[in-house]
Amino acid sequence: MSGWIEIRATGPRASKDLATTLLIAAGSSGVLEDAIDTVAGKLVSHSLWEEETREDDEDASPVRALKGYLPEGDNAALATVKSGLGGIGWTLETSFLKDTDWSEKWKKGLKPIRVKHSGSSVTVKPTWHKLKRSPGEIVINIDPGMAFGTGGHATTKMCLKSILRLVKAGKLPKGPSILDVGTGTGVLAIAAMKLGFKKAVGTDIDKVALKVARKNADLNRTKLRLSASDLSGVAGKYDLVAANILAGELKKLSNALYNKIKPGGFLILSGILDTEQAAIEAAFTPIGLEKAFLLTEKEWVAFAFRKPIA
Repeated sequence: MSGWIEIRATGPRASKDLATTLLIAAGSSGVLEDAIDTVAGKLVSHSLWEEETREDDEDASPVRALKGYLPEGDNAALATVKSGLGGIGWTLETSFLKDTDWSEKWKKGLKPIRVKHSGSSVTVKPTWHKLKRSPGEIVINIDPGMAFGTGGHATTKMCLKSILRLVKAGKLPKGPSILDVGTGTGVLAIAAMKLGFKKAVGTDIDKVALKVARKNADLNRTKLRLSASDLSGVAGKYDLVAANILAGELKKLSNALYNKIKPGGFLILSGILDTEQAAIEAAFTPIGLEKAFLLTEKEWVAFAFRKPIA
């Protein structure tokens, strides 16, 4: 691969998360955000890794700009992005980046994020960022490479918070197991291991993602089992199954995901827009799952379901 196409998309703030989803669904390894200060006429860049939302930026600008990256020559994906963004009132510009340029641009936008629950916290940070650790804080070092799942997007943060919530509430057995479906950079599986899980398996159809996840597991001195197979090729059942993928894929996988949960175990689902909440609930409750709790952040929701023991 010789380079990347940088897509700079601009459109209404209200549909920013939908635009982000379209970019990721088309194959962008992640999305960076630029806040447009329409009063001062300047661009303020920050990342979807941002620990806390800049509410002043959000309120000041009704227009948002997003940057996504597609491999050079992937004309089909680019056409999909143009069509999808155009359909929600967004415009885009493209430019070419060499591999080295892409890496440096990506790194500049990434900052640590912290997820807290009941006095405990998990912080995900890029490897090149220095951080003073607080007492009891769990720190995960991530090198995103070309894989999605850096921890900063609302969908991943809600997964992390859900795992932390289940652990702190004592809802899982001692030394539990986790299956991370669509593991990306491996951040959820790594977090679980650092929270006391004894077994973590990550699956992803993207072989580049699996390579990145392996590297991140080594960086954090955690042992992950990684697989490129679909769910039918994954052995065993798990105390916790997590799937942070698009809602359409979640619905297709409902029975396969159910079959991977131990009786009394939990299923975390994320990657769901609030407009898709009812459809996901309708797909997963009839197959025998009980809703444990629901998290929301902006336009996104995440479910935690429980599989009854009997």
